[in-house]
Amino acid sequence: MKAFKLFLFLTALMAPTAFAVELAQETRMLDGVSITYKYTNDRAYNVRFEPQGLSYRYLTGSKPDKWWGPFPYTAFEVEPNQYLASWFEKDYGDYVTLLINFDNNLLYGSAIIAGAEVHFHGAKISQIIGR
Repeated sequence: MKAFKLFLFLTALMAPTAFAVELAQETRMLDGVSITYKYTNDRAYNVRFEPQGLSYRYLTGSKPDKWWGPFPYTAFEVEPNQYLASWFEKDYGDYVTLLINFDNNLLYGSAIIAGAEVHFHGAKISQIIGR
């Protein structure tokens, strides 16, 4: 019984270390990529990733030709062709996270907009440039 408890204790100690080794490193592989997508709530965006940051157009908003940004962003390739990207728009209070799947052209977005509105929807990617 003591050996079993020791085994459980050692396994518990090693588990966080094993998990940390599997975490993806930050990537800039999205730089040069532009995607256009439309959420299930009918909001549509064009997002471009560049070395100086991420910029986007709110295609179904009141100024569809205006580019917002660039904003510094962070991205991870969490699986082959699947990226988790996020950015914070300090002047607006918006925090956005995207899960982008280039294999099936789907995207999931989560955002806190102006520190008050919550956005959590899926989207279909209609255009990809630069991949």
